[in-house]
Amino acid sequence: MLKETGLFWLKDDFRIHKNLALIEATKKHEHVVVFYLYKTKKFENQEAQKWWISKSLEKFEKKLEEFNIKIEIIKTDSYKNFFEKLFNRDNFSIYWNKTYEPRYLKFDQYLIKKFDAKNTKYKIFKGNVLNEFSEVKKGDGTPFKVFTPFWRNAEKFYLEKIPSKEKKMNKCKKKGFFFQKNNKF
Repeated sequence: MLKETGLFWLKDDFRIHKNLALIEATKKHEHVVVFYLYKTKKFENQEAQKWWISKSLEKFEKKLEEFNIKIEIIKTDSYKNFFEKLFNRDNFSIYWNKTYEPRYLKFDQYLIKKFDAKNTKYKIFKGNVLNEFSEVKKGDGTPFKVFTPFWRNAEKFYLEKIPSKEKKMNKCKKKGFFFQKNNKF
């Protein structure tokens, strides 16, 4: 187990089971911190969404307690500003699940370049999809254009990949903060 802190960037994937990024962090680190970036502009005039996210975070926090993991909720005006500060820190590895929206995919590429330049360990995992869009192709390597043959192939591909044993999270040895002491919004 690594002594450095394992960070898990929580976006919108509140799974404990089959959350490969979170599982990987607990397998490799004694101390894991989950952090959620609360973008203030995203939730302006969105009272129902604010209520939903606060309840989801509370419920997820209770589940994480069983694994000795702390969640930190960080207010930020942009992801880029937050990560610019994080790039100045050391002694951590970071894990997250991919979000399949163009702006998030572009931001992942930005993070990859920055983390590579700093020699920071990171790993991005498949989000909540059965197959990556690049995994399912015709025999000649080109993408499908008709749904039915695509689905047959995607289903077969997925079923072949199912591991025989479900991966499970480890309970962390240490519990504590990484970013701040007061983490409520």
